[in-house]
Amino acid sequence: MSTFVIVPGAWDTPAVMEPLLEPLESGGHTVIVVDLPCGRADASLDEYANAVRSVLPDDLGDVVLVGYSFGGFTASRIAVEHPDVPVVYIAAWIPRPGTSVLDLFAGSDPFDHGDEAAGMAAFGGLIVSAGPGLCALNIEAYVAGMDPSVQDDARVYLKRTQRPQGIAALREKWRGDLRTSGRQVYVLTTADTLVPPDAQRAMAASVGASVVEIDTDHGPFRHQPARLAELLITTTR
Repeated sequence: MSTFVIVPGAWDTPAVMEPLLEPLESGGHTVIVVDLPCGRADASLDEYANAVRSVLPDDLGDVVLVGYSFGGFTASRIAVEHPDVPVVYIAAWIPRPGTSVLDLFAGSDPFDHGDEAAGMAAFGGLIVSAGPGLCALNIEAYVAGMDPSVQDDARVYLKRTQRPQGIAALREKWRGDLRTSGRQVYVLTTADTLVPPDAQRAMAASVGASVVEIDTDHGPFRHQPARLAELLITTTR
């Protein structure tokens, strides 16, 4: 049996992974979803990594490290420290040296000129201010792009599982190494509109990760939790 240590994405509380718990735990696996300090405006990627380190078991023999979306940055740092631990990236941003996740997502840092309102405007209403140094997912704008039949459920889920996100971590440039060997798998979400599938494939290749595909948007743990659990289990054996 495995212990899955899951690093969630920007804005996510640990509750975001609740749909994935039953299909993993019913098979006898242990799941630890990391509670990142993303609600603090000044929290750094070092502090994100410390949050993961604090929950890692002493015995890493059964651990599988999972990084989702922006969690790919933090998972990449832990992966370097533990080269024997299998890693699964789920629709994840994998860093490039000298870049931030905003650089990868938007092509540049929209907050670079010190105007937070202008920086948020660059996302076309997808994020809004949640106070100085903090942003929040605009749930109504995000839900509006979904099929009307799922909008109500998605709205309830997102309101329950999202929180403000510190902008500093999103802006922080990657200065570390990347692990390019060992068991690394990238779960590519083929209907993703936030992390384009072509970009996902390129990022997987950049660290030598094998690719498996799942036909969902950016939240496979919500739309196909049983299938995602199966991939997590079978691809890391």
